[in-house]
Amino acid sequence: MAAKVDEELKRAFQELQQKMITTTQQLKVSDMQIETLKRQITHKALVEQELSKLSDDTKTYEGVGRMFILQPMPVVKSHLEKKVKVSEEKIKTIESQKVYLERNMKESEDNLRELVMAKQQARS
Repeated sequence: MAAKVDEELKRAFQELQQKMITTTQQLKVSDMQIETLKRQITHKALVEQELSKLSDDTKTYEGVGRMFILQPMPVVKSHLEKKVKVSEEKIKTIESQKVYLERNMKESEDNLRELVMAKQQARS
């Protein structure tokens, strides 16, 4: 009986360890994605700041793929604003995914603790 219980606990510990490794990797990826998006937002803010110093009739070119297209200043500014909004939305989405992953990992740990306690009480 004790060997069977030990096997069950061993399997549960292995599953938790695997889940924690996977979750930790996903959390690190999420952190890196958030940092990248924050850097992009900062870059776009700096570009917008520099563009605001120029007059609206200044010729501006916007990068599209491997080429540059002549665009009016208001169009370039609106594109920058849209890109910032998209990046901020992505950050919110990634942060909500992180919360879910952390909660899921915590629940798994709690379930394992409950299993260990139940087995200890069953032995007594």
